[in-house]
Amino acid sequence: MTNNKPVTIYLIRHGEANAAWDEDPDPGLSEKGKLQSEELKKELTQDLSSSFEAISSPLLRAQETAKPLKETLGFDLNINDTFAEIPSPGIPLSERRNWLRGIFNAKVKELEEPQLFWRNSIIESLKVLQKDTIIFSHFMVINCVVGWIKNSEKFVSFHPDNCSVTKIRREKDEFEILSIGRDFTTTVQ
Repeated sequence: MTNNKPVTIYLIRHGEANAAWDEDPDPGLSEKGKLQSEELKKELTQDLSSSFEAISSPLLRAQETAKPLKETLGFDLNINDTFAEIPSPGIPLSERRNWLRGIFNAKVKELEEPQLFWRNSIIESLKVLQKDTIIFSHFMVINCVVGWIKNSEKFVSFHPDNCSVTKIRREKDEFEILSIGRDFTTTVQ
């Protein structure tokens, strides 16, 4: 069911994590990441409507990014597995960095079934949002959405910085990008 009311969606990349993707399956925020989330709170408090939903990836770094804004505005944070990091089933932690390098250069049609299912689940979830929504999530989730809206063949189409905000709008079945979050070059070493 698609909602016909215009909905603004804020896709927020988590703050800097205290460990790399191949070092810890669920790191929290670094000290810098905590400062970034405080700055995000200042940025978003002025932009949000009075009625919105807040969703977070189940991963700690996304939930910790939401914490300062949640404490200020007092909203409920709904945990939703759909917006978790890109799945890498069967890939040992020590090999995730190399696997991720391949994904950075992949085209959507080259993704495997777990990643395609994940991508489609994200897109379908956005289609049924009933009100303005903040989603605390990850680099690849944001790329999934932006690439889909742009109808890009490439899976990674930009490099959202930590705590950057990508703002999109859905009206009926049409999606548009209102603003792309701050960009920075992420290196997967």
